[in-house]
Amino acid sequence: MVKLKEIVMNCINRLIWISLCLTCLITFGCKQESDRIATGKMAITVRVSRSEFDEVGKKAARTSGEINANATVQQRTLPLDKDLVLAVELSPGEVDRAKEEITALRAAAKAEVQQNVKPGVKYKVVVYDNGGLYITERDYVRGEESNTEELLLDGGKNYTFIAYSINSTSDNPAVSFADPANKTLAGSSLSAIAGDEDFMYYRKDMNITTGENYLDLIFKHKFSQIVTTLDASAGADNITAVEATFNSHYPNANIQLGDATITRTGTMGAIAVSFTGLNTKVLTASTILNGSTATASLHISKLTMGSTTRTDIPTIDSLSITPGVSYNLKLTVTQKDRNLVHQGIYATRVNGMIWMRHNLGANYNLDPDQNPSVRALIGNYYQFGRKAVVATSSTGNGAISGWNKTAGANNAWNSGTESAPVKTANDPCPDGFRLPTQREMQELIDNTTASNIGTWTSNSNDNTIGAAKVLTSKNDPSIKLTFPATGYRNADQGILYWRGGSGLYWLSTGIDVERGAFLQNSVGIGTGNTGQPQHLAKTSGFTIRCIAE
Repeated sequence: MVKLKEIVMNCINRLIWISLCLTCLITFGCKQESDRIATGKMAITVRVSRSEFDEVGKKAARTSGEINANATVQQRTLPLDKDLVLAVELSPGEVDRAKEEITALRAAAKAEVQQNVKPGVKYKVVVYDNGGLYITERDYVRGEESNTEELLLDGGKNYTFIAYSINSTSDNPAVSFADPANKTLAGSSLSAIAGDEDFMYYRKDMNITTGENYLDLIFKHKFSQIVTTLDASAGADNITAVEATFNSHYPNANIQLGDATITRTGTMGAIAVSFTGLNTKVLTASTILNGSTATASLHISKLTMGSTTRTDIPTIDSLSITPGVSYNLKLTVTQKDRNLVHQGIYATRVNGMIWMRHNLGANYNLDPDQNPSVRALIGNYYQFGRKAVVATSSTGNGAISGWNKTAGANNAWNSGTESAPVKTANDPCPDGFRLPTQREMQELIDNTTASNIGTWTSNSNDNTIGAAKVLTSKNDPSIKLTFPATGYRNADQGILYWRGGSGLYWLSTGIDVERGAFLQNSVGIGTGNTGQPQHLAKTSGFTIRCIAE
């Protein structure tokens, strides 16, 4: 019993001791807080929200010749050799769509590309009073802000906060003062910032209030970033070596701290583009460019694919670069547009894709581009998802006995996807070819210019012969593909309509109704659902133009 009392008394004494300690800590803490408030000092909580690149717009301006320096998307094509070309596209980085919705709610806000600052990145915050006099500064590490000495400022006063970073785990440059004896914001600057550093800047004028004060940093990138992708997927060989440089780059910059005005210093020259991913078909590089120009250029002095090295590649010039904007530069090695024989069949290559020059079932010995077109170039008619020929160019215009009214499955011609199609046993195209996808047909349209030949009819029952759409390569006007206005056999009975007035060509993309390449004199050419009436359903009879696998 005595032992039990001793244990109980010890426990009570310990509880009393712990309570006294807690009381002291709370009292001391409250006293510190009350002392701080009494002296008017308020704590500033510093945290990084994100970093942003400016965006100059999203309207694409497509050109096939010289780059338009005023366009948002800048494009051109350069020859590499007799078989290969380099397609160039420079465009501002895409907006994060989720954050774009938030940005859109800011009535007068400018659209921006947003990204997070990585943990471990160092940044500096410099504080000036309302009159522009230097007060203090702090060095922070992203994600470790609590390790930095607390920032205390007078409540009720206005301050200017300047934050900057080179977006690195390295120390940031110190502030230089024009007059060290009279440190002012107007006389504050940063000297000799390296031009290949990703310099970020933020300014906020803020009144310090009683209570919580948060300084949420939204850094702005002040130099340009160019993310380059070199894609040789269309070729047979990996990229084993590449040497490239951007010019119009300054090695250093001086920056006024008050408004981030940049004065570029040193001799303007070139900066190396460092690619990663050698010995693959797709290489990437991220380059910080310190310059503001409509005449920047990229020079590829060496490009080795497989065992072949090219050194006489034309310079990609007239690139328009705006400071603070992130760009995507896509360099795509592709084969030149030309006529060729593929798998023993006459074909034409446009933008790296090889198409049969004739409709499936046409007379392959005839000139497919003759004007006007002829009956033997029309080819056969097929129902979606089926291999059987349901009509030829010589079949009568009326109803066809035994017309199949059961629709084929969506994947009957493509067991893969739009981006990775897989030919099925139902596909009527010859070996080495298959039905094109909607994406592939749209790419053909986008890379060609459409025109008409022959006489087009405006009567669905005329069923004339001779009209056709001609798709001429934008890269080489001598290369073209001609699509006769074949009309279609209707879904109910196989009756022929609109030959000479339209052309409907099957694609392997399956949906509830047909999806074809629609050719018509009055509306041009396009892909997609051409209409949902029953006579344009999967059991209709359309012609086919095959693409190489």
